[in-house]
Amino acid sequence: MPFGFIKDVTAKNSRIVAGLDVGSTRVCVVVGEVCPPKKSGTNGDGIAGRENHRGLRLIGMGYAPSRGIKKGVVINIEQTVESIKEAVRMAEEQTGVDIRTVTIGVTGSHIGYIPSQGVIAVKEKEIGRMDVEMVLDAARAVATPFDREVLHVIPTEFIVNGQGGITDPTGMAGIRLEAKVQIITGSASSIRNLVRCCEKAGLEALDVVFQPVAAAEAVLTRDEKDLGVALIDIGGGTTDIAFFHEGHMSHFSVLAVGGGNFTNDIAIGLRLPFQEAEQVKKGHGCTMLSMINSGEEMNIGCGEGKPARNIPRTHLVEILQPRAEELFGLIRDEITGRGFHNLLNAGVVLTGGAVLMQGMDVMAENILALPVRAGTASGIEGPPDIIGNPSCAAVAGLALREAEACFAELDGNGFFHGIKSKMIGWFK
Repeated sequence: MPFGFIKDVTAKNSRIVAGLDVGSTRVCVVVGEVCPPKKSGTNGDGIAGRENHRGLRLIGMGYAPSRGIKKGVVINIEQTVESIKEAVRMAEEQTGVDIRTVTIGVTGSHIGYIPSQGVIAVKEKEIGRMDVEMVLDAARAVATPFDREVLHVIPTEFIVNGQGGITDPTGMAGIRLEAKVQIITGSASSIRNLVRCCEKAGLEALDVVFQPVAAAEAVLTRDEKDLGVALIDIGGGTTDIAFFHEGHMSHFSVLAVGGGNFTNDIAIGLRLPFQEAEQVKKGHGCTMLSMINSGEEMNIGCGEGKPARNIPRTHLVEILQPRAEELFGLIRDEITGRGFHNLLNAGVVLTGGAVLMQGMDVMAENILALPVRAGTASGIEGPPDIIGNPSCAAVAGLALREAEACFAELDGNGFFHGIKSKMIGWFK
C-alpha cells in the first residue's frame, strides 16, 4: 500500500497546527498558531532558533496517561485511542480549537537508517530546485524491505563536479550533481498502527516524524549542529541519541531504557503503585546522594486505603542513582563506541521528562565528560510551562516543523522542509 507524499495546505486551516507525542508514559498534544516569523536582527550571529519569533505561537497543551504503548510501539489500539482522545479533549478545552489534523512523533527500536547516494547530470548551466529534487529522488531509490517505510530522506552533503561539502547547491554552476543522504525508516506495521489509532480518535495524520528530528528543530542551534552535538531525548520507554556534525544528523541510536525504568524501580523499591511512584519521582526525585541533606524526609502514600508514611529521601536517591549511572553509562558507551566523543565540541543537550529530576545534568557531565545543558524550545512564543519544559521539546518541535512547512510550501521555498513522508492517502 503506497504512502502519499503531498499535503494540500490550502485545503485546511493553515493557521493552526498540532503536534502529537504518543509516548510510553504520557500522550501529549501541543496546539500552535502559525504566525509570520520575525528575525531579531540584533545578535548578528545568524544562529537558527534564536529569532524573536520562528513563525509559531503555542497556545495550549493537553495530556493524558499513556495506555496501550510500550517502548514506542502500539500494543493495544483501543487503549491508545482512548488516551489520544483524552489528551486531545483537554487541548481543545484549553485552546477552544477543534483539532482535526496532527503531526505525529514516532520512536522505538524499530527505527533504522540507510546511507545512500545519488547522482544526476545537470541539463542546464545552473543547478535548479528540480535538479536537487531529482538527485535526492535518485538517492532515495534504494531497495528497502517490504516491512519498512521511509520516514525521512535527510541530505548530508551535496557534491558538484567533484567538489564536496556543499549544503545547498541551488544556483551553482555544474554538470554533475551528487547527493549523500541518510534514509530514516521505521517498521511499516508500527507506523500504520499509530496512524490507525489517530484515525480512530478522529484525527488525520499529516506527517510522521522521528522524534529526535523534531526535538532538534526546537532546541538545537545551527552552531551546535555545525560544531558537533549529541541530542539525548530520555522518553518514558526509550532513550533516543542523535549525533549532529557539520550541520546534519550523522547517526542515531535508540536505547530500550527510559524514564519508566526509574518509576518501575521506585515502585518495586518502595512498594508503591506505579502511578504513585511516578508522582514520587516527579516530586522528590534526585539522582545524586551528594545533592541532598541526609536528614531530609518525604511523605508518600502506600496505595488506596493505606496510610501515608514518612521515609528518608536518601532511600529514594539510593534507588534512582544506580539507574541513572547505568543509563548514562550506556549513553557513554554509545558515544565512544561510535567514535563521536571527540567530535561533540558543543557537548550534549538533554530533553525528555526524566531530565527534570535533580542531578541528571550534573551526573551526565560527570559520566560523559562533556558539557551538558537541558534543551528547551527556543524562538517560539508560548506559555513557559511548555516552551521552558524539556519534556515538551519533541512535541513542540512537531508543531514547529508543521508550521515551517506551511510557510515553506505557501511561499514556494519549501524544498528542504518538503523532504518528509506525508501521510495523506495511506489508508484511503
